[in-house]
Amino acid sequence: MDGSEQFAHVNWSASAAQLFEECPRRFFYRYQQTESTEDYSEYTPSPGAYLGTIAHESLAGQVARWARGENIHLQTATEYAKDELERYVEANSETIADRIDITDGESFDSDSFTRSLVRTARNHIRQFFRVIWPHLEDHQYIAHETRQTFEVSEEPVTVQPDLCTRNPEGDFVVTDWKTGAYDRFSNPTIQMQAYALYAHEAYEPELSRIRVQLAHTGSGEFDRMVPTTEDMRQIRERITNDRAFWTSMGDIESYKTNPTVQKCSQCSYLHRCTDGQTVTGEEPEPN
Repeated sequence: MDGSEQFAHVNWSASAAQLFEECPRRFFYRYQQTESTEDYSEYTPSPGAYLGTIAHESLAGQVARWARGENIHLQTATEYAKDELERYVEANSETIADRIDITDGESFDSDSFTRSLVRTARNHIRQFFRVIWPHLEDHQYIAHETRQTFEVSEEPVTVQPDLCTRNPEGDFVVTDWKTGAYDRFSNPTIQMQAYALYAHEAYEPELSRIRVQLAHTGSGEFDRMVPTTEDMRQIRERITNDRAFWTSMGDIESYKTNPTVQKCSQCSYLHRCTDGQTVTGEEPEPN
């Protein structure tokens, strides 16, 4: 395979773009199309990442009930999260113990750790039911957790919003749950612009009738946007520029590293990255 062709299979998405922006080398390892890619497919997600996945799955199950005209249930949602998190810790306790900081002389208490994860998940789900859902329950259901692909200047783009609805005023609303810690200084523009572009291309020709919102399940706060023509210009340009790089640069050296201890220590590709191993003090693994 020509090196410049190995990333042609990577559709543009906000998550891929943000990964590329955060660390081009990690993007390279994540999407590199080689036979060795599958060697690390069994990587165990971090507790925080897995908690976010399970919270999303739990909420998606309740939205599916709502779409069928059924009542949604806090207890059912929290029980699902509890069962899945208990299974996760039981199956991965050794890996988790190796990843978390434990004070000298202490040992990893899987039961206590599980209770902490479950308590956190329950808090997120309760916040969703009590604070976030009241903003949505009078909307008309359109779709949820549906992976969609469309093109921008012949470049493939993929989105998967958590929920698409019409509000009582007839505006098209895209809502995405965020389970990470709320950072009021973060810039969620890329993802919000991508969702707005999808809504504009697939559902609503009037930009002024599109609403995009990120709902933070930890705090109950929202990031909201009504897209503009300039937003659409910026995201289209970002998509074409990113894809132009991805499909023209195949050499690993073109994908620079941006190492920091906090970021690299949580990277699933640390075992392949000597720069990351250097900043974290890991022993380089033999090739």
